[in-house]
Amino acid sequence: MKQILGFTICLSVLLATAVVPAFCGEVIDGIVATVNRQPLLRSDWDEAVCFEAFMQQKRLSAVTESDRVLALQRLIDRQLLKAQMGNANYMQPSDDELRQDIAKLRSQVPNGNDDESWRKLLAIYGLSEEVVKRHLRAEFQVMNFVEVRLRPNIHVQGDEVEAYYQNQLLPDLQKSGGKVVALDEVEPRIRELLTQQRMDELLDAWLHNLRQQAEIHSSVSIPGVNAPTDSARAAGGN
Repeated sequence: MKQILGFTICLSVLLATAVVPAFCGEVIDGIVATVNRQPLLRSDWDEAVCFEAFMQQKRLSAVTESDRVLALQRLIDRQLLKAQMGNANYMQPSDDELRQDIAKLRSQVPNGNDDESWRKLLAIYGLSEEVVKRHLRAEFQVMNFVEVRLRPNIHVQGDEVEAYYQNQLLPDLQKSGGKVVALDEVEPRIRELLTQQRMDELLDAWLHNLRQQAEIHSSVSIPGVNAPTDSARAAGGN
């Protein structure tokens, strides 16, 4: 799902020359936002920015203020969704699943199977394997919850699949010179694609409603969430 877990690892060897900006090593902390009176610390935000940069193969020096604001919005959204679960351990991935995910990440980066190279790569982003596991656990927990909550409400009809095949897939294949495939061959993939699109739409609407119902204060202006108040600015600092 696009705002919960949309990152693919494929890091370039050029990342070895990346420079860690100050926000990944800051020791100064403070409350940057509250969600229903639950605080989000600046250190939480900075760590999330570093994790997202790692997962997106982006140099930390290339992270923009807009990237940072989006990372904060995702932290707020995740907290809103976790509040809907009730049980903090609900839908969490197992330790074995996390180990498999870490192994998959390591297989997709240069020299990732070498322990020293892996640790150096993480250190570029101010991360450790335990921190990466913690973020992956939180991401997958929310993704599993959203999947269970929303997928049963989605029913893709056969005519929708055929319409996508005729109006989108075939023209794209013809434009790219690709081999034309029969509808029966691609029907399951088209159905899943349309399901994922519907889930994104439902998730956007659900998050919008949760934000409207929640008490959110932030020292940062977040489009669609809030404009900072004077008291929030004072709480968040600079």
